[in-house]
Amino acid sequence: MAYGQFEQFIRNMGRVMTQVNTKLQRDLTMRSRVSRRFSQTEVAEFLGVDTTYLTRIAKDEPNYPDGEKIGRERSFSPSEILTIRGILASRPGARRDHLYWRQESDPLKVITFGAQKGGTGKSLTAAHFAQYLSLFYGLRVGIIDADPQATASLYFADADLPLFAPDTPTLAEFMGVDDPGASELTQRSPEELNAIWRPTPWPGVRLIPGGANIQNGDISLFFLSQRGGVPVYRVLRDAIAGWDAAHRPRTAMSDLRDAKGAFDPVRFDAALNETLDVIVIDQQPSLTLMQLNGLIAADSVVIPQTMKGFDLATLATYIGNIGEYLEFIMGFEADLEIGNGNHVVLPTIVQEQNNQDTDQIADLYRRSPREISQVWYARSDAIANAAEEYKSIYEYLPPRTRRTSAKAFMNNANAVNDSLVGRVLPHLPTRGFAEAFIKERWG
Repeated sequence: MAYGQFEQFIRNMGRVMTQVNTKLQRDLTMRSRVSRRFSQTEVAEFLGVDTTYLTRIAKDEPNYPDGEKIGRERSFSPSEILTIRGILASRPGARRDHLYWRQESDPLKVITFGAQKGGTGKSLTAAHFAQYLSLFYGLRVGIIDADPQATASLYFADADLPLFAPDTPTLAEFMGVDDPGASELTQRSPEELNAIWRPTPWPGVRLIPGGANIQNGDISLFFLSQRGGVPVYRVLRDAIAGWDAAHRPRTAMSDLRDAKGAFDPVRFDAALNETLDVIVIDQQPSLTLMQLNGLIAADSVVIPQTMKGFDLATLATYIGNIGEYLEFIMGFEADLEIGNGNHVVLPTIVQEQNNQDTDQIADLYRRSPREISQVWYARSDAIANAAEEYKSIYEYLPPRTRRTSAKAFMNNANAVNDSLVGRVLPHLPTRGFAEAFIKERWG
């Protein structure tokens, strides 16, 4: 067989790239993952209390984290913040919720972030949302990275997770579609499925990482669809349901205290890993069979979208294609309930100095107020700087010269996430960030 120049080009570049260190910054980040610490004032904001209350609780509770003291100020890690939540939530006679964990009868919520176009900030938006749920509500969050490029995974993986390694299980294994030559789905037990969820440095947050073999899943689903008998559009939905049935929430707040009434860190750590309260799915920017599964599995879908004219054309294409898929699916299962939650288009990378972007948002909102978010992600150099280190704005430690812009973008992220909580997780109390954003931008 004669090989053409393109084949030789691919061989040569494959050889060269194995010799080039393209992972330097990524590896540096993974070794120092979640190194950011938060002041007592920031912790109080996350918890919705004042600092004097925390000072009093610290004196009453022997297992209250000491934090790290520099001068007069103490700082706390995300793990310590979650422990403080557990202490507050489990105190006898607690007058308000501090851990918003689901109960035995509560369903597992699934939120999918999807878009047709790349470059909309979709993966970072999903990562921000998951981290916000951890910091502000103490939720146990599962991240499913459905993208072969594993972009969302880069915001959660550390040195202990062999990201991109051929033997690291991905969504394809969780769905049982990792063998393109198989004549049926690979059946895995609930415990085997549970082992695919990997721990992350964010407390209570677990990850099913992205990777190249997600593409094998599309091949498998295609061949299974040809054979018939397999509802290839809801394989992920069924896998999540099977895992969830075996890993229901069992721990009550009172269980976090021992017989003497002291907070028990061991029981708390076990409860963090017994189940998930929310699953966040980050989609590949396309609409393949694997990505269709992420949409069908979702209670709510968030579509991050830039506001340029050509970009909006891709939104029209995406929506149109989904509509055709849904019509096809309902022909097979007319009683299948899909997406019973709220759904939203989230404007991203908005140039606020450009009236064209904001006018476009206003026009879309006027035409469809239920579907278009009034809160958006503004274009910001701060997040570009953070992304260079594969960090979200909640993890990024800016140099002194960039602290103001980083703080402004964190405020923006809080507003977006507060707005999303109000839409897709309406049982949670919002924090007023979205309301302040709307009041400032919309008057």
